[in-house]
Amino acid sequence: MEIEGCVFPEDGILYDVEDQMWVRFDDDGNVTAGLTDVGQHIAGNILFLRPREIGDDVSMGKRVAIIESGKYVGPVHAPLSGKIIEINENLRTKAGLINEDPYGAGWILRMKPSNLEAEVKLLRQGSEAKAALREKLEQESWDCR
Repeated sequence: MEIEGCVFPEDGILYDVEDQMWVRFDDDGNVTAGLTDVGQHIAGNILFLRPREIGDDVSMGKRVAIIESGKYVGPVHAPLSGKIIEINENLRTKAGLINEDPYGAGWILRMKPSNLEAEVKLLRQGSEAKAALREKLEQESWDCR
């Protein structure tokens, strides 16, 4: 789906609308997560990503990385609680992959969820995600064009 020029794939992706993160369930029961198209547009041209360490336990909504761009330095928040099991090493030398392909090559981390049953209910998908994302974009006057 596309809203205000912002792309939000619907195929198996859930969204944290407040923190502009996406989550995709992997075949092994873990999750891959990254910044949404809106998130990368807000940040601008991402220059650096400083992630937490593999093995760190993180809580939903707490910092899992810091991104730096020409106009922004700030946290990336965990879309779920769990243990970080992998960091996208390609982002260490080319953080701009987040801008180029936020849902593909620009993924940020993989996690083993620790409170999935309770927390997954807080994420949005499908038509519910579309409505929540549209409302958030309108409230914040965000546009990806």
